[in-house]
Amino acid sequence: MTPKNLMVFLVAALALVAFASNVSAADFGHITAIEVDDTDILNPSGVPTFNVGDTLSVRVTFVADEDADRVRVIAHFSGERDIESVEFPVTSGGEYTRRLNVPVPYDFGEDDLSQVRELEIEVESRNKGSFTTVKPINLLTQREADNINILAVDMQPEVSAGESLAMDVVLKNRGFYLADDVFLRVRMPELGLETTTYYGDLSPVDQGGDDEVDREDAVERRTFLRIPVGTPAGIYTVLFDASDGDSIDTVERRVLVTGASQNGALTVPSQTSKTFSVGETAEYKLTLVNRGSTIAVYSLDVNSASDLNVVLSDNIVVVPAGSSRMVSIFADSSVRDNYTFSVIVNSEEGALVTQETFTANVVENGGSKDGGTGSGANATVLLTVILAIIFIVLLVVLIVLLTRKPETKEEFGESYY
Repeated sequence: MTPKNLMVFLVAALALVAFASNVSAADFGHITAIEVDDTDILNPSGVPTFNVGDTLSVRVTFVADEDADRVRVIAHFSGERDIESVEFPVTSGGEYTRRLNVPVPYDFGEDDLSQVRELEIEVESRNKGSFTTVKPINLLTQREADNINILAVDMQPEVSAGESLAMDVVLKNRGFYLADDVFLRVRMPELGLETTTYYGDLSPVDQGGDDEVDREDAVERRTFLRIPVGTPAGIYTVLFDASDGDSIDTVERRVLVTGASQNGALTVPSQTSKTFSVGETAEYKLTLVNRGSTIAVYSLDVNSASDLNVVLSDNIVVVPAGSSRMVSIFADSSVRDNYTFSVIVNSEEGALVTQETFTANVVENGGSKDGGTGSGANATVLLTVILAIIFIVLLVVLIVLLTRKPETKEEFGESYY
């Protein structure tokens, strides 16, 4: 037998086997009704039309021609994965109905905006090794007029209070028309946080190229949400809403917010108490330390008595991550008294970060509050007087020594008489 004849024989044998399988399948059972979204597909008046991205409710009814076990109903588009029912036994003559949810793949509309697709329905028995004749059904799949889709969300699962939550979101135009002015709104309802990112115009088909008039059908942007410092630890909902004004798509995610105990601000005062006279200005120093991993903005405010004037060198302080900034605090008063004032440090969102308390002891002419000479001032005055007396005495002694005439010594010559 020549190789050519051998090939013809093998093809004929395979065709015979396939025919035998179909014959045995006909003996197993037969499909009596198929409905897609309550539309009779076996006797359609035209080609039923569905949108890409839809989930079809496929209802299959069949009659078993003989007993069989481990039976299942299978539906799939050509080249796509199978959607299967659970397995069940059947009895000869019995009628059975099963419902499957079959998604229409989005990529059906990537090459052409509308295409005729073939949906295949099978009823299979595993233990018999045979299945009913496949029922191919023609469906027309096309895009919706306007359909913005959140294609992907890449978000960190955990963030510390006081830091920013970073999110990379891809939006895609799956509609038939150009999507004008697409926006993404990100919300955390429990915290009242919200931010909006502009994505521009998205084409229904990726045009590619470097020309400015060319548009893409999918765009990725990075979005940030600043978590307030005082946010309690817990799991919060993050909502993503993409819209072009004609269609909207919403995706929900969860994020764990942890405390900011080791990442918050630290304040270090150089000296919290000072004594100064009426009319003088005392300067205090306060250092803000940002122990977080992102830049921090702090607002400072003062709470003091009306008779004490307190001024800050900076009311808004920007501190890079891992850095510190020093703020000067100036206090003065025209009324002698003991004052206490506070410097309040708030986060950019207005949450309290910390509070430092200072004391100002304002005296008059170095005196105490009651008008007498204070003990510190008395000691200073006494020491000054003593030093002055010692200086005067030394000066007098020096003058006396310098003005005193030396004694004249009388010389006697030797006498030889």
